Amino acid sequence: MPDLKPLSFYGQDSFCSGYFAGRILMMIASKEKEIMLMKQMKDGNVASKQQENRETGFRHYMRDHFPEVVIHELNLPLDEKREKYNSILELFFTEHPQVHHCITFNSKAHIVGEFLLRSNRRNVQIMGYDMVEKNAECVKQGSISFLIAQHAYMQGYSCLETLFQAIVLKKEVNPVNYMPIELLTKENVEFYRRTQL
Repeated sequence: MPDLKPLSFYGQDSFCSGYFAGRILMMIASKEKEIMLMKQMKDGNVASKQQENRETGFRHYMRDHFPEVVIHELNLPLDEKREKYNSILELFFTEHPQVHHCITFNSKAHIVGEFLLRSNRRNVQIMGYDMVEKNAECVKQGSISFLIAQHAYMQGYSCLETLFQAIVLKKEVNPVNYMPIELLTKENVEFYRRTQL
């Protein structure tokens, strides 16, 4: 939210993160002709500017390297019940049997991941963001292929340290601090649960 003129920002470069997501997804989906982009929207908008910028980066990557791939958007309305999501997803995969790879730019990849496990669709995977417990479980079970994460503990720690530096020590702080774009898989997701720096 650049209009707020924050003291300091800690987070990923969202555009680069989306571009990176496209590169990683297409390493495993390079032969695909169609993919699915899952969004959760409310009143026609995605929940955050960050998600919007990630999608922009992703679409730039796809336009630059895979312009022939059809991207099917699937909207799961933010305020719907889980049962409704199941029927929306069932209809989507019935109508699009060629889709084997999906992506989302929020922390809700597990909605699709859990559906894939319940419906025994082992030939479809989703890629998403954020190391939340439900996403981690789907990574372990194989329905989420990758998670892109920005280490939340390190992010929070750095924010508090910056506040201390600025307010208590009266030091000048960097206004923009980009966090690493980290890729989690079944093999390393357990090691990501650090509790200290």
